Amino acid sequence: MNNQMLSISKTNIAVVIFTTILISACAGNRIVNNDAPVEQLKNLNDYDSDGVIKAREKCDETVLGASIDNYGCGNQITKMEPFKINVKFANDSFAIPDLAYDKIKELADFLKENEKIEVVIEGHTSKVGKVTHNQTLSEQRAKAVVLVLIHDFKIPEARLNYVGYGFQRLENEAQTDEAHAANRRIMAELTHTEHFDEMEWTIYSVDQEL
Repeated sequence: MNNQMLSISKTNIAVVIFTTILISACAGNRIVNNDAPVEQLKNLNDYDSDGVIKAREKCDETVLGASIDNYGCGNQITKMEPFKINVKFANDSFAIPDLAYDKIKELADFLKENEKIEVVIEGHTSKVGKVTHNQTLSEQRAKAVVLVLIHDFKIPEARLNYVGYGFQRLENEAQTDEAHAANRRIMAELTHTEHFDEMEWTIYSVDQEL
């Protein structure tokens, strides 16, 4: 009986010692209160729904569905579009015909709508007469159109250039009156560049091309 009581006493002492050690260990640790709100330092919103958070965004308002880089900027592809006018002149003359003003106005309106575009006016002649005379005449024709754009349509001179080709670039090689009339012309053949966002390929892209 004494042995049994001795065993129980030893067990109780062990429990007391273990509990004391555990309480002492816990008392040395600082209890952290996590109830306080955590301040978010970065803007994690994706306002234009392109998959890039605002904190990393460098191109706002990306076209929805466009192929983008890590900074939310759309990959740009270039589309080239020509713009032409064709002004005919009388033989050995650089006076602009009255009927040509509407065509020149079309070019002027286009330039006003696209303020970053510059244009080179090309002058051409028929293959009649001396080379030097036709070279000068082609330059005079081109310059005459430039002056109309400047003075009549208020296009800035800095956006306009001109060049004469004489009869180096004939529109019609035939030696007829009709061919000569076709070759006495002004060409404003400019190419302007438009940038478009390259669209990301999806499983629905094929349907859009059908």
